[in-house]
Amino acid sequence: MSDTSKAGATPPQLPHSIAVDTSSLRSIVMLCYVLFMIACVNGVTAIIGVIIAYAKRPDAKGTTWESHFNNLILVFWAMVGATLLFFLAWPFAFGWWFANGFVWLLAPTAALPLLFGFILFPVLAIWYLYRVIRGLIRAGEDQAY
Repeated sequence: MSDTSKAGATPPQLPHSIAVDTSSLRSIVMLCYVLFMIACVNGVTAIIGVIIAYAKRPDAKGTTWESHFNNLILVFWAMVGATLLFFLAWPFAFGWWFANGFVWLLAPTAALPLLFGFILFPVLAIWYLYRVIRGLIRAGEDQAY
């Protein structure tokens, strides 16, 4: 049996140990924020942005850009959850209204979709814009979120 290993040989580098180019991460973070801003108009580009954020988050581990990717992912899922609640609440409210002859003022639970749609959803939209604009500004200044 012969020993084929050399005493001074260095182990092979793993892909995640390669030095990450932080300027490319900055560009990717800013692209994701712009995609999130465009999503205010079309609603679809945030999906592309969050996919990029999930793909690049491991590369940003331990850098200032990791907090930006985490912010993008948090904002995306919070708004998806709020949007689902908003759209799922309306069929229940309309069913209750039709079943009870549109006497929705008598049942506060039937007015819940209106409360959510006209008060809470705009507050969440402002929160979304705040997080995205603040993240874009901080990324432009090379600061962590």
